[in-house]
Amino acid sequence: MRLVTSRFCLILGLFYASFAQASEIDSIRTIVTPVQCFGLRNGEIHVDSVFGGQQPYYYSLDGQAFSTNPTFDRLRAGEYTLYVRDALGVSNHWLIKVKEPNDLQVKLQVSANSVISGLPIDLRAIANVESEFLKVIEWQPADLFPQQDTLRQTVRIARSTEFFVVIEDQNGCIASDRQWVEAGEVEIYLPNVIKPGSDANAYFTVFSGEGVRRVVSLQIYSRVGSMVFERLDFQPNAPTQGWGGRWNGQVVQEGVYAYLAVVEFLDGSITRYEGTVTVVN
Repeated sequence: MRLVTSRFCLILGLFYASFAQASEIDSIRTIVTPVQCFGLRNGEIHVDSVFGGQQPYYYSLDGQAFSTNPTFDRLRAGEYTLYVRDALGVSNHWLIKVKEPNDLQVKLQVSANSVISGLPIDLRAIANVESEFLKVIEWQPADLFPQQDTLRQTVRIARSTEFFVVIEDQNGCIASDRQWVEAGEVEIYLPNVIKPGSDANAYFTVFSGEGVRRVVSLQIYSRVGSMVFERLDFQPNAPTQGWGGRWNGQVVQEGVYAYLAVVEFLDGSITRYEGTVTVVN
């Protein structure tokens, strides 16, 4: 009788030991998807396999609310405690880290915040990643940038403009920056009085600040509409290239003469200037 009882106890003990061993959840295999871009909420923890314990398994990230769904999505970057519980109520937990990339950033620099219309402006987009890791570089206004895929640009503007640069990396993360540049008008001066043969005001021509490419034409007309002077394609600020108050080699009579000046600016635009100049002797 004692022998039978001893054998029964031994078998029962082995059963409980085997039962306890089978109930332990040894380890898990997880697939962790990092957050796509800095600050987003699209990370994921998926329990691919559970080793040990008794099915079905239950999963939780707070140790309170369990479900049979092995996937936790819409997660921010950070550390999470993953709990796994089996059908017998035996549980275990692991620390899981969801990573995220560095914040993609870009800074737009301009050579000047105010320029004369038509003069060149240098723009530089400074990203916190190397250019080979960028999938897209986009500049706006697009019509000013025929070549897009570069971090450096040189443009000319005829009016005040807000510049944009947008970059996208290989993960699909996007960063942008903008800069406003004021375009000042080109100063144009046409004298209203000349005195042929004098030291200071002997010639009538186009005087200008920076931003003029050339004077396309300058024409002077008498009061009866006859053209007394014409010069084509010359530079401004060169008095002797203008009209010296003469016609057919002789100084004209005092009076009021009409002019028509056509000026081309550095941005390619062309403007006509009309008015009168008075000749005094």
